[in-house]
Amino acid sequence: MLIQVGLVLLMLVSVAYAAAVMRKIETDVGQYQRDLRTVEEEHHRLDVACNTLRTLIAQVEDELSKGRAGLGELVAAREQVEAEILALAEAPKQRLFMLDRATLAYGRLWEVTVVNAGGTGAPLPSETAVEWANGRTYIIPGTTDRDARYRAEPRFPPSLGYRIMKVERFRRG
Repeated sequence: MLIQVGLVLLMLVSVAYAAAVMRKIETDVGQYQRDLRTVEEEHHRLDVACNTLRTLIAQVEDELSKGRAGLGELVAAREQVEAEILALAEAPKQRLFMLDRATLAYGRLWEVTVVNAGGTGAPLPSETAVEWANGRTYIIPGTTDRDARYRAEPRFPPSLGYRIMKVERFRRG
């Protein structure tokens, strides 16, 4: 009988131990499922963050490529402007001629552009001929543009091939 009581007690202890083990297994499974849900939620958040970062990186790369293209255009424009400045620096300067300094005391100053296409006079040297063909600018005093033209006409007669192209107010002084 003692053996039977021992067996029953052994059975009860085994059942109790099995129940405790099963309870521990259920707790561990529950904890595993909670941890798995937490990990899946974090994984989803990280996927969303990565996608957002990829979108932002693509936008920044687009803006960067536009900026580089704009910089290339600016560099090309700068080189062109520098070439133009160099050409202007090497170009002959437009000279201003003054006829009579004594008459400068009164009236306004006018820029009178005179062209000589080559008249009946003696032939001019090539450099001077080009300068006259482009037009020389004379500073002439006068109260009006008509007065300045009137003062310039006797000095540059059309019979010698001179022609007054324009009369403008002197703005450089």
